Amino acid sequence: MAKLIAMNIVSLDGFVNDEGGKFDWGEPTEEVHRFCNDLDRGIGTHLYGRRMYDVMSFWETAHQEPGLPGHILDYSEIWRAADKIVYSSTLTEPRSARTRIERTFDPEAVRALKESAGRDLAIGGPTLAGEAYRAGLIDEVCLIICPVIVGGGTRALPDGVRRDLTLLDQRTFAKGTVFARYRVNS
Repeated sequence: MAKLIAMNIVSLDGFVNDEGGKFDWGEPTEEVHRFCNDLDRGIGTHLYGRRMYDVMSFWETAHQEPGLPGHILDYSEIWRAADKIVYSSTLTEPRSARTRIERTFDPEAVRALKESAGRDLAIGGPTLAGEAYRAGLIDEVCLIICPVIVGGGTRALPDGVRRDLTLLDQRTFAKGTVFARYRVNS
């Protein structure tokens, strides 16, 4: 059975963006980006909320921009090769290939997808991931923790959910960014 992995770039105080909605403080260095590329190589399907999809759909055409470095082009290829499911009540047409739109998040459909998938799934966007945490669907949590405190914004992890975790992997990068990967204990 495939795993559902929650992946987030977060501030040290646990936000994916600041109170103004900005997340430029989380732009990864080349070293961190290459590491994230390798993490995403094993992902067969990304599950996104509409706002996260709006951000990530950049990767559909990034490879067409002249002069981009190799690690950026590499991620564009990785992203385009994966399937995407976007949960949105407003989006009518996908802006990327290999993408389908679902109107509502159905935990049972995601459980069935995990059982049938040949590769792991990643879930992006804190609101959508919060639904998956509440439904007990998250198998692993991967956090890229940036050395910044932003003081408020959108929380990466949902309120009102308790899960015990086991640390599986960790890594520190040159500029103080930390990667932590946890298994969600049953």
